[in-house]
Amino acid sequence: MLRKSAVIGAGLMGGQIALVLATGSRETFLMDIRQEATERTLKDIHRYAEDLHRHKMLQGEGPSKVVERIHTTTSVEEAAVNAEFVVEAVIEDLNVKKDVFKKLDQATQPNTILASNTSGLSISELAEATEKPERVVGSHFLQPAHIVPIVEVIRGQKTSDETARNTAEIWRSLGKIPLFVNADIPGFLVNRLQHGMTREAVFLLATGVAKAEDIDLAVTMGLGPRFSVSGPLEQRDINGVRTGYNVLKYLWPQLSGWEQPLSFLKKKVDRGELGLNVGKGFYDWTGKDPVEVRRVRDEALIQRIKQVANWRKNQGL
Repeated sequence: MLRKSAVIGAGLMGGQIALVLATGSRETFLMDIRQEATERTLKDIHRYAEDLHRHKMLQGEGPSKVVERIHTTTSVEEAAVNAEFVVEAVIEDLNVKKDVFKKLDQATQPNTILASNTSGLSISELAEATEKPERVVGSHFLQPAHIVPIVEVIRGQKTSDETARNTAEIWRSLGKIPLFVNADIPGFLVNRLQHGMTREAVFLLATGVAKAEDIDLAVTMGLGPRFSVSGPLEQRDINGVRTGYNVLKYLWPQLSGWEQPLSFLKKKVDRGELGLNVGKGFYDWTGKDPVEVRRVRDEALIQRIKQVANWRKNQGL
């Protein structure tokens, strides 16, 4: 068990990561420059912990005991001092993140691991803000972080073997499945896969090939269930590599580029169609409570992950 861990940034992901860390830390500090943000997120953490406990997916002594180990602060120094493991989860702005890492470098012990939950910014560039770049590593979660099992462990150019190995062991001890990403490329592993599909989905919508509902159903009721038991590469083996090659040699050249779907998306942003929180995005969310929408989907996701985990266990995977 970690003696002390910390999360810098109390947004949606920061709170979820703090809960994960609290299941295996004597104390976890959640820091944000706004006290109201930490207080709001702490309420969410209580709900997350109760949800996991109800499904017997919460490590630790129970939701109350786990959440009691989370302390809030508006001071980076207070959060980070004497911490063994710190996760940065502030906004996706390179300069803001580098400023955080500079402060963490000064506030922590030389052997403290400094991790970033960035979705795709360069780990190597973040490490440049520190005196010991070998202790800087990526730890990227998939939303919602407390439910989805995987976490990417990304090596920067100077990340040491020990840092990568210890980071993976920490997450594994907390019930996560670490994925090693050995090249510091934009988007890493998960987001390159995810956004490759999203880019094609936006293109299909923008060009009138299909409605948003049907595009999403193609994934949730078609690709999604199949991907949950065999990924895209394993599925190629199951289907036959020769068959796949014969299809893909004419299909891949026809897949969309980035300019047209990105232009379509920019127009939505310019119109203020920003998604669930404002009532409209690709769907009409008028009158829907964002918290309740996310709660219902989290519940469904927990059930699905439990099913897949049980299947993998039965298969000896």
